[in-house]
Amino acid sequence: MRISPLDIRQQQFTVRMFRGFDSHEVDAFLDDVAEDYEAVLKENAILKEQLATLEDRSRGLGERERALQDTLVTTQRLGEEMKAAARREADLHMREAELRGEKLLEEIRSEEAKIKGEIQSLRRTRRQLIEDLRSTLESYHRLMSAEFGDEAGDAKR
Repeated sequence: MRISPLDIRQQQFTVRMFRGFDSHEVDAFLDDVAEDYEAVLKENAILKEQLATLEDRSRGLGERERALQDTLVTTQRLGEEMKAAARREADLHMREAELRGEKLLEEIRSEEAKIKGEIQSLRRTRRQLIEDLRSTLESYHRLMSAEFGDEAGDAKR
């Protein structure tokens, strides 16, 4: 059973004649005890409210902390996934670039071989034309010598 400040204030004691207490002192003391007890009860109520508030805040902070941890884990996971995707994409671009480079190099080598072949063909054609021209000139020279004979020889001198 709890005693309230009102119970303390209303408490009555039996007074004995010979060995009793001074009733004013007892009443004053009971008033002081009642006031102190009332203050303690009020303080206790305030502290209980504060405790409840702090427990609510603590629960809220715990929930926020869990949410932040979940967010952090999710962010880290997404960051790792993004890095992996970027690496895969970079590798793919590198392979594509290497393939394009190899294809281009092969085309250039093919074109180079074709040009070299054409150069060789042109050189052969040039030699053939020079030979044909020399042969034609010698034929004309012989013809002229045969036709004009000595006159051509005199013209040379």
